[in-house]
Amino acid sequence: MTAIDALPRHAKHGMFTALKGHVDLFLNAGSLMATTLVTSVFGFAYWWVAAQFAPQAAVGQASAAVSAMTLIGTIGMFGMGTMLISELPTMARGKWDLISTCLLTAGTAATAGGLAYVMVASLWVPSLQDALGGTPGTILLVVGIALNAMTLVLDEAMVGLLQGPLQLMRNAWFSLIKLALLALVVVIPGLALTGTVLLLTWVAGIVAATAILFRTLRRRRMIDSLQPRPGLMRGRGRATFDHNLLNLATYLPRAALPLIVTATLSAEANAAFYTAFMVLSFMAMVPGNVALTLFAVTAGDRSALRSKVRVGLVICLGGGLPASLVVFLLSEQIMGLFGANYAKSAGEALAILSLTYVPFVFHHFFLAISRVQNKLRGAGIFSIFAGVAELLAAWWAGSTGDLNDLVTAVAVVMAIEMVLVAPIVLKVVFAPVPDMSAVSEGVNVMSTTSLTLHERAWLPLEYIRTVGPLAGVDAARVRNALIGLHAIDPTHRAVSRLDRSGARWQHMDATSFAAYVQEAVTDIGHGPVDFDAMTRYLQAEPRAHHPVRILVGGGYFAMKVSHAYGDAGPVNTLVQELIKAAYEGRAARIAPSKRHRTALAKAWWKQFGLKPGRWKEGLSFARPPHVEEGPARPWQANLTVVTARSGHVLGQMRTWRDQYAPGVTTSAITFAAFTSALIELGFRPDLRGGTFLADARRYLDSGVSIDSNFCMGPFLTPPSLTDPMAIHRTLKAELATGRILTMMLLREGKILLSGAPGMPDPYPTEVAAEARPRLTFSNQGRHDMLGDLPWAVEPGGRVNQSVPTLNGPEGITLTTSEMNGVLHMEATFHASTYDPAMVARALDMVCRDPAGLIMAKR
Repeated sequence: MTAIDALPRHAKHGMFTALKGHVDLFLNAGSLMATTLVTSVFGFAYWWVAAQFAPQAAVGQASAAVSAMTLIGTIGMFGMGTMLISELPTMARGKWDLISTCLLTAGTAATAGGLAYVMVASLWVPSLQDALGGTPGTILLVVGIALNAMTLVLDEAMVGLLQGPLQLMRNAWFSLIKLALLALVVVIPGLALTGTVLLLTWVAGIVAATAILFRTLRRRRMIDSLQPRPGLMRGRGRATFDHNLLNLATYLPRAALPLIVTATLSAEANAAFYTAFMVLSFMAMVPGNVALTLFAVTAGDRSALRSKVRVGLVICLGGGLPASLVVFLLSEQIMGLFGANYAKSAGEALAILSLTYVPFVFHHFFLAISRVQNKLRGAGIFSIFAGVAELLAAWWAGSTGDLNDLVTAVAVVMAIEMVLVAPIVLKVVFAPVPDMSAVSEGVNVMSTTSLTLHERAWLPLEYIRTVGPLAGVDAARVRNALIGLHAIDPTHRAVSRLDRSGARWQHMDATSFAAYVQEAVTDIGHGPVDFDAMTRYLQAEPRAHHPVRILVGGGYFAMKVSHAYGDAGPVNTLVQELIKAAYEGRAARIAPSKRHRTALAKAWWKQFGLKPGRWKEGLSFARPPHVEEGPARPWQANLTVVTARSGHVLGQMRTWRDQYAPGVTTSAITFAAFTSALIELGFRPDLRGGTFLADARRYLDSGVSIDSNFCMGPFLTPPSLTDPMAIHRTLKAELATGRILTMMLLREGKILLSGAPGMPDPYPTEVAAEARPRLTFSNQGRHDMLGDLPWAVEPGGRVNQSVPTLNGPEGITLTTSEMNGVLHMEATFHASTYDPAMVARALDMVCRDPAGLIMAKR
């Protein structure tokens, strides 16, 4: 693991690897969406067979019965399923007792609801009475309603147990069995395909599939007890009621629509409508399943809500919008698969229904967010009004018009609902998470500025610049320079607080900043100091809200700066101006740079957009080789740094280069010499490749500046890490492709989906017993701009360090720079992995004889 391993993982492997952080969402939602796919495909086949071999009136009767089963079964669930999703993960014992209690409750409630439905249909709605199918059909319908409610609860219990594949198995068996039974009754001679017969295949499929599920559960010994215990519901009544209220308000309009079509139009019209509605349900169940899983995986971790909602929206909108467009354009052809009458009756209706997909997405996510945020009652009341509005609109339009008028009225109401709930969903996605630490500390934040995407990408990382010895610079003068900068520009990032959780710069008033700067700049006294110790102190200091953290004393200036603030260029500008302003006793003046938020996208388009020949090369990345698992030992982080500098070695390198490797950079020579030194000292570095940090500003248009971090660290595989020419050619070829722009775009795309962490991941607790250095190389170029600082010594004695504050357990990061003819080198690693004295020897060997090290490896 190298220093670049501290970066968000998508920086190295792309967006798909980054999305591994959402395995829980993908796995659980995946099983639900697979259920949707299986039930929809087999359901399509079921109703296609029914439409081909059964009278249209029988299909309408059966579809009305199935709608009643869905409607009343959902009511009969009484919120038990979603209550189980939230409760089961927290229960150590008695899970199946609670599940069986909920199943019994749901079955009883659904049976009562089924009887009430039969009474209403028989006494007041003649068209629904005709759809009951006589006494056998009526009894079968009530049984089916009870069984449907119980299996719906059982499916959601599987989600709560994180056993999504088992509910997928049950639904797959149900879909297959009922289709097989339908095929069987079709081929039985003399058997009339009535609505009751169709319903029988449906109910039999439920019974058989549930029996298979329970057999599997018992075989896996997952069921400890099935004893209903009503006492388990004590204390859960309010939550269950609120969940039920929300469930009813959500599902009732969808399930009741076919009934309203039957009541206001005809059973034949409902046959066509139900088929069209089934196609829409295939798409609409995707956001429904994702939202249900979103609730399941974030109910116990609200901090993950934003990232999960982002990923969920991308799944639903990224896949669903193209699908809804296809359905809109091919609606008549799709309905024609069921028969010419279906295409004629509901082709246009399906096109209109496809426009309701986006409202479905936002409504389902609104419900999931409300559940997670425990705002069930308010969401339930809203959904009741929305559902009633949909049903009234459907009844009015169906009574005064045709099927197209009915679905248009429903679509208009759903669009209005989306306008109302979308801001709540988008607020979760885009609204900042407030940083309450400023309020608790009495800091007056006047305004905030959101971090750009490339600032967010580097938010977990920091690095340290240490320079000296200097004359006339102390802590008080540095504080005054910063106070002066704040007075000139209180929104400058160097004088702002860094809100890591909300990814924002917080701008303070003058009084708050005057107190803030006292802790941001620490005076370590006028006596002799160890400048390496200053660096190590800042390395070990926990990350906080300081984008700039400074130690001053003994003539040295050490500044830890967030990578979100900038890389070498912006940071050197800050170092130069702060020190010069402190020395001159004035306010620091740093002109704000325009924030080019689209610079990366424009640079990528310029490099690849209209040049298809570059696409393959620009999308292929070298990946770090797989590290074989082996013996490990306990390990604790102990980040340290050793440094070296030389005023004569650059001349030696250039002399050797002119003779043996014309055109090679001194940084490539330094990297090769350092690798050779490690080998000579017995370190056995991993020579399969290394991480090379590179500045992407080279791809920007002239006049476009980036004042934050605009670097990337691709993993490259030169033929030899001890050959400067191989390193130079490989790095030059890599930069010529411009694919680091693609890597940066993928990284920022991931941040749009799931955000960026404000802190790095914790270190591991073990390291390989025989650690092999994994190398990261960072060349910061010339720092001659710092030559006009108030140095107290000549160039050969000046300290100019650039040190990261993170590294992997086996990583060694070599940072190099040149200033006034002097080569400065810093090696950052963990003293708990490698001996600092040996790493220091490697740097010393590079300073003394880099050519000899390289030639010895040829």
